Amino acid sequence: MKRVFIFMMLAIIALSTFAQKPSAESIRKRFSLSTTLFNDFWMGVPDSISPRKINQGVDVYLTYNFPMDRKGHMFFFVGTGLSAHNFYHKALIGLDANQKSYFYNVPAKVGSSEITLKSSKLSITYVDIPFGFQYKSSNKLHATLGFKVGWSINDHSKYKGTSLTGNGLTVKEKSIGLPNIENMHYGPFATFGYKWFGLTAYYQIPSVFEKDMGPQIYPISVGITLKPF
Repeated sequence: MKRVFIFMMLAIIALSTFAQKPSAESIRKRFSLSTTLFNDFWMGVPDSISPRKINQGVDVYLTYNFPMDRKGHMFFFVGTGLSAHNFYHKALIGLDANQKSYFYNVPAKVGSSEITLKSSKLSITYVDIPFGFQYKSSNKLHATLGFKVGWSINDHSKYKGTSLTGNGLTVKEKSIGLPNIENMHYGPFATFGYKWFGLTAYYQIPSVFEKDMGPQIYPISVGITLKPF
């Protein structure tokens, strides 16, 4: 699937490049920089754990816009950037006897030490390739329908609370390179806005964990996009 996406993107860029021959002066104006602040609504979360309702995330994309009409209303765009997703929960991630990942609740006590959990989260950062179509009206309203595919470049979990060794100390622990994390994510997104402001939504198709190797959870991201440039 990764090769299919890469081939498709190269083909679209090549066709668009040959179809349009922009002047050197206009090339700079075709670049856009956008930042989206979003909240992840996590689907498929096991009933046994208590997820937080606010799971803030962010993405930053640089795109290049190819005009599709002479009036400059319709564009095809392609770009690259980073996105960071967070899942806050009151649990830990472990491996069962079959090396499958699962969430489990923090115990109330370890030995004679009471356990207090202050925060726990799963974080994944992707390098993304977004592409799609955008329409800009004369009154500066705009609508975007796109698709993005990305590859994980960092995944980790964090725990802050009483040490699970039973010594009663408060610790901060970080685990990098979690097992069974799916290395790709992809899905459609849409934005509607005015001038440099927009409301956006993204639906992730694959689960965060590999199929049959962990809970099948995935985010639906809703947020605000700022595009000042």
